[in-house]
Amino acid sequence: MERVALKLGMEIDREMKLMSEQWVEWKPVDGLSQKYYIESISDVLDGFRIVLSDADKEENKVNVIFENSVHAYRSTDESFRQSTINILDEAYGTQFYSEWTFFKVVNSEYMKWLSVQSYNIIDSESLIHFSFFAVDSIVDVIAAYEPKVELL
Repeated sequence: MERVALKLGMEIDREMKLMSEQWVEWKPVDGLSQKYYIESISDVLDGFRIVLSDADKEENKVNVIFENSVHAYRSTDESFRQSTINILDEAYGTQFYSEWTFFKVVNSEYMKWLSVQSYNIIDSESLIHFSFFAVDSIVDVIAAYEPKVELL
């Protein structure tokens, strides 16, 4: 009985996430390829940077530069984000996330979690959740501004 209740609770939680969180394709510059690998992540005094390598032509790179600090970020191997992948699959279909790398997340669960952890001191209305859904990992960044994106 307890297992059935737990499973039902998980299904309700999944449905709530489907209804609340919205993923939107983000096209910051023209000429982007569809899929990239995360080559490096750098969090230093002069800003936060992500370098991505084109999945088909490794020599083609994209530099994502947050010139100031970001509020939060996480980098997770995709195998540890199966729930997110299943939710996206159900809501948008496999091609949505398997054929694009750059997203913004509206009504973000990650931002809600950060708000709870900070005792609601963050103003989620003024923050943006960027998600880089790469070939083998997902990098989420919470910032108050759009990054500079350069094709290298």
